[in-house]
Amino acid sequence: MSSPVSAPVPPSTLPAAESACAPASTPASTCAPAVPAVRPSAMELWQRWQRPRRWPAWALLAWCIALFFFGIAGTELWRTESLRAIIAQEMLESGNWIVPTLYGEPLFTKPPGMYAAIALLSAPFGQVLEWTARLPSALAATCTVFLFYWHFKRRLGQRAGLIAALILPMGPMWLDKASAAEIDMVQVAWVAGALLFLFRALEEHDRQAPPRVLWCWWLAALLCTAGGVLTKWTAPAFFYATAVTLLWRRGQLRLLLSRYHIVSAAVAGALCATWIVAAIVLEGWDVFYATVTREALSRIVPTYRGNPYRWWEVPLHPFVIGLATLPLSAVALLALRPGFARRWDEPGRRTLQELHCWIWPNIIVWSLMTEHTPRHSFPLFAGIAGLAALVWIGWFSGRLSWPLRGVSPMRCFAAALAVWLCIKTLFVFAIMPARNASREPRAKGALLARLVPAGEVLYLFRLKDEGIMFYYGRPVLRLASPRDLPASATPIYCILTRAEWSRWTLDRPAEVIQEFLDEQGDPCILIRVS
Repeated sequence: MSSPVSAPVPPSTLPAAESACAPASTPASTCAPAVPAVRPSAMELWQRWQRPRRWPAWALLAWCIALFFFGIAGTELWRTESLRAIIAQEMLESGNWIVPTLYGEPLFTKPPGMYAAIALLSAPFGQVLEWTARLPSALAATCTVFLFYWHFKRRLGQRAGLIAALILPMGPMWLDKASAAEIDMVQVAWVAGALLFLFRALEEHDRQAPPRVLWCWWLAALLCTAGGVLTKWTAPAFFYATAVTLLWRRGQLRLLLSRYHIVSAAVAGALCATWIVAAIVLEGWDVFYATVTREALSRIVPTYRGNPYRWWEVPLHPFVIGLATLPLSAVALLALRPGFARRWDEPGRRTLQELHCWIWPNIIVWSLMTEHTPRHSFPLFAGIAGLAALVWIGWFSGRLSWPLRGVSPMRCFAAALAVWLCIKTLFVFAIMPARNASREPRAKGALLARLVPAGEVLYLFRLKDEGIMFYYGRPVLRLASPRDLPASATPIYCILTRAEWSRWTLDRPAEVIQEFLDEQGDPCILIRVS
């Protein structure tokens, strides 16, 4: 690696002090030099701040607690949050941490990583709670913030690390997913860890570090990729889209054939293969293959589900991502200006190149997929935040001219942090309670629990309302059809959709106990079969 290039904006020097003395008759003790007050430049302030301090880590921890842990308890689970919680609860009750199950049926649409994390954190309490279901996402978000702090601090100094880490979660997707019982935030943490460890591995290659150091960082990168595979399948797409592009740009594609990458990838692949083999042994090849193939083909084959490919969404998807990452994407656009890279020394230019390779190849990949939901591209949002952080670092350090007169970058940055905290508070106290106000999953689950005697299994067929079922909190089984109901003398309780009830043909007496609306507002009917 070539030696670092000094910053183009040199620190200003204070002018020499001028002595202003009284006439010769004046005593020497009353003669004092007059030093004109000179305001330090941005670069001088930046360099003074680079002395190591301990408080930034504590400030980041407080920032993470406020953004990620505040609001995870006390509000009802929303949409697929309940699905993750139910599957984790079944995992906790059955002791089967290999195969995710929903109402007793194997569900391979997603690997077990997130469900296992929820079950593990819920185990001390004996059941999955609202806040324990959301805790893995909050912890993953915190880890991602500190990873960013570690990476930027090593490259550009402590203040740069603090700025990048504070900026990272300031986006709408983070506002929702970082405190939700969803898979997306955990996937972001795995992908961010894999790429940041890859960048460190490449840096150590340039320094000709000892083999044990190279092994350490390559293994860390690929093990994080394996963690992403066991969480949401898609981590290798993000990892290799970035890695191949970056190595090609640097003329180092040969590193993909090095023993460090091949052995580390083999270890990561072996971990994933071990789970796949165990799942197939437990549930059978047909079930696993059918589900995984359907999930994969529905995203990469345009007409797999018989729907026409919405080709016009491909060029629009980058703009959708830009809107989903506001306000950071607006700031990050300034990093695309000609000459931006020349304002940085070598560590800064390396960081800029890595961030571009993180963003653009993955935007292309996920624009070509059949589903253009922004959350599928969530792991690349960290790269956009990194570009925005470089712009802010440039403003603070004096490498870039600050565009606003009359207000300093520090005051503007502090105001942005305060506004984001206010937005988070509004989200917790207004938006989170309001979005479930009409759905009432807790109240409807409690109603079911009163109507179905304790110890009885509730059966369902096509009904999909995991919110009510989570708050019901009793054993639930899904059957293919009413004919699969057990031939029992005791009453059997079933919950049906209106269409299922209208087509009920079972030659057994059935009594309607209660009719109510599910979370989507559709009628569902609780019946008792004799």
